[in-house]
Amino acid sequence: MTAGLAGKRCVVTGAASGIGRALAEQLAAAGARVVLADIDLAKAEEVAGELEGAVALHCDVADHASVKALAASAKARLGGIDLVFANAGTIINGPLIKATPEEFDWLMGVNLRGAWSSLIVFARLMLDQKEGGRICVTASEHSLGLQHAGAGIYTASKQAVLALAEVLRAELPPMVGISVFCPGLVATGLADARRPDHLSQPTERQRSLSRAVQSRGMSAEEAATAALAGTLRDDFLIVTHPNSFAAAQRRFAEIKAAFSAQAPIGESADRYDVNRIVAEVLAKPGDA
Repeated sequence: MTAGLAGKRCVVTGAASGIGRALAEQLAAAGARVVLADIDLAKAEEVAGELEGAVALHCDVADHASVKALAASAKARLGGIDLVFANAGTIINGPLIKATPEEFDWLMGVNLRGAWSSLIVFARLMLDQKEGGRICVTASEHSLGLQHAGAGIYTASKQAVLALAEVLRAELPPMVGISVFCPGLVATGLADARRPDHLSQPTERQRSLSRAVQSRGMSAEEAATAALAGTLRDDFLIVTHPNSFAAAQRRFAEIKAAFSAQAPIGESADRYDVNRIVAEVLAKPGDA
């Protein structure tokens, strides 16, 4: 599964714990050269110190300048970058109707802006190197459809991550590949993720309940193994939990029913197809 990783130049964000740490450990064990990036530099350095050929760098993925600095530093240290695992993320649980603008901005900053920054900064870097590369961005089973209520902002962020990746895949040449990792419940420390001081903090009971749920998830090591295997296969979608499929099925069933009832496919189905229209306009620029 990890054949061919020896000497590969890799970056993992959110690498101080959870799936990111497991990814870094498995990459290093396979002989890759790994940059562990995390907002908690001390913890990332501790992990990197246990791995052969690894180094830790600070990165706040919600800060575009920080992601650019990470890419520049990683390239300088490694001489280029072959694989990126854009894994940093966080969560806030609770009813949408009780969420605050501050909570929305913070979570979207980390999960969505962070994914966007990581994708475009490293994609640009890979376009500039003759060997290209591949980026695996961590989304979630929540990207595939509604898994459960109570994580609305998180769900929205992860569905947007999948959308970003789909568009970027269509826009990039084959030399830069994109994978989207959509794990289900994983036993990580996400329940204890740090929040900025200006946000309300979970009660100890809330944290305890979250820990109890997460502790019953797939191990971070097993999830990382799936992410790494799928990335090396050049898979676009990488999934781990069979139960996640039900949400995708429910979503597609609703989409299919809506089209059947409201906009059934007929002979003129492509009348307003944007791809066809754009192609026709480009073919006759004088008519635009």
